[in-house]
Amino acid sequence: MTKTRRSRFVRGLLLASAGALTGLLSIAPGHAKTDFGVRGGTYSDVDEPFLGAEALFGVGTTNRWFGNPNLEHAFAADSGDRTAVSFDFHYDFPSGEPYTFWAGAGPTLIFRDRTSPGTAHDTDPGVNLVLGIGARKGDVRPYGQMKVVLADDSEAVLGVGVRF
Repeated sequence: MTKTRRSRFVRGLLLASAGALTGLLSIAPGHAKTDFGVRGGTYSDVDEPFLGAEALFGVGTTNRWFGNPNLEHAFAADSGDRTAVSFDFHYDFPSGEPYTFWAGAGPTLIFRDRTSPGTAHDTDPGVNLVLGIGARKGDVRPYGQMKVVLADDSEAVLGVGVRF
């Protein structure tokens, strides 16, 4: 790993750690219930499916802010596998409907395991911008989400999932 890449990796790791710590310290005791979920979809850059897992918990006392740490693994046969570890936060917009819209952002670290000859494995820090819609209540809540990853290799991600 070059000195520049190592510096960006450390900076990204510090950013992700600070975000995670901030989120954990701001959980209100009354909203400490954590939901879990699974997701799948596609990254525009690799045109291959991804599978992921997530947690979702309330942040603060408004019932509108949420922490959403997640892990996604894209299976890219030609360009190598990709794993993203993210700590997104989002805001649920007020709605009287049985579903909710949200928007948010958060730090991410992208690990690429390149399989092509002459290419190296690398780690890329970045930022996610997310928009989503999903069921508000129930034991099983489906949702859809679009994400733009701003990094050295920026791209769009479409996903669907279920939280329980």
